[in-house]
Amino acid sequence: MSVSIVYADPQYFESFRAALDSVARERVYIEMIEAIDLEKIAEFQTKLIASHLPSYFAVEDGKVVGWADISRYQNARMNHRGSLGMGLMTGYRGRGLGSRLLEAALDHAKRCGLEKVELSVYSDNVAALALYEKFGFTRVGLNRHFRKLDGRYFDCILMETFL
Repeated sequence: MSVSIVYADPQYFESFRAALDSVARERVYIEMIEAIDLEKIAEFQTKLIASHLPSYFAVEDGKVVGWADISRYQNARMNHRGSLGMGLMTGYRGRGLGSRLLEAALDHAKRCGLEKVELSVYSDNVAALALYEKFGFTRVGLNRHFRKLDGRYFDCILMETFL
């Protein structure tokens, strides 16, 4: 079965929550250790859609297996900037889906007037760092001991790209 990259749609919100929960429970790639309530996810995604902001899902056989979205900063002096969030479920990494999702999100961000996209990524996430650098993101900072989980500290790299 092939994987399609589609713009976010309410029909996928429940499946998106399941994908988010799957990645969160790995306790490796994103800050969450479990997905938030479906209602909060639906509210966030609905705001992105209503604002015509980038929010894309990788979908296989009707199920979300990955995502990429860019939320715009609300402050009027900073709303030329957006923050990227993305993830892929185990079994779908290393297949080019991250590139497809990121390309769709960044193209959309440029079309909707964003000038700069920022992200944070754990310093040991080598695959994600390579993906972001491939798309022109540069490292602009390091937040040491950003996360503490099970007694272990994780550093976070701050990255940005100009569109």
